[in-house]
Amino acid sequence: MTLNQKVSAKTYVLLSLLIASLAVNVVLLYSLSSFTQRMAVSSLTPHYNASSSIYIVGVMGGSHVKGVAMLLEGMLVEGNGQVYVSTTPKIGIELQEAAEKAFKAAQRFVGIDALNLDLMLRVVSNESVYVVDGPSAGAAVAVLASSMLLNVPIRKDVVITGTIDEYGRIGPVGGILYKAEAAAKMGAKIFLVPKGQSVDRVYVRVEKKITPSVIIVYYKPELINVEEYLRSKGYDIHVIEVSTLSEAFNYFKVQG
Repeated sequence: MTLNQKVSAKTYVLLSLLIASLAVNVVLLYSLSSFTQRMAVSSLTPHYNASSSIYIVGVMGGSHVKGVAMLLEGMLVEGNGQVYVSTTPKIGIELQEAAEKAFKAAQRFVGIDALNLDLMLRVVSNESVYVVDGPSAGAAVAVLASSMLLNVPIRKDVVITGTIDEYGRIGPVGGILYKAEAAAKMGAKIFLVPKGQSVDRVYVRVEKKITPSVIIVYYKPELINVEEYLRSKGYDIHVIEVSTLSEAFNYFKVQG
């Protein structure tokens, strides 16, 4: 073997060893990264069964429209990033979609990719509620999921209504006045509403007598400051506007 051939063979061996060493390092770094991520989620959600609850408010229709407060219970379990909602009372498609967006918003907010966790939700009501639907509980679901991912408690005297997208932006909903009164009745001290909805438009029944036997009934729109209305009813509650999950979550934090 010539000198050049010996040098070439030695270079080939060294290059092979270098490539093998780099490959091993890449595998080790990937394994370490995956392990660190799993440990981070595991430490935030011990044994994959972190649980919490939050009050949500809705509107019941029929002959007498009114607001209703319900308890939303949540639990994080080992899974693959799905959201499951109990069917008693029955759950509508809009609420299911809102819950899925809310779970994504919560993960983005806390900075955790919960691909190995499922969010389980259950609505508990003291009233006879047959169907719970609509996107207005989305913001509440996002707050609840965030609290469990962070493994921190949240205040039970704060209630929120509002839609939410996966980027954590809170959007408008209907029935603010009815929902606010329901929140106040169950003892809430703070009611969080979407931006621009601390004043609600309601329709007041007006009767106009034309003749002794003819009465015209119509509904006149009227703007009502929600907090002032609740205080006139004897409730001690603050109505605060929020536009993002980050803003809302600050009000739910337990101080001290």
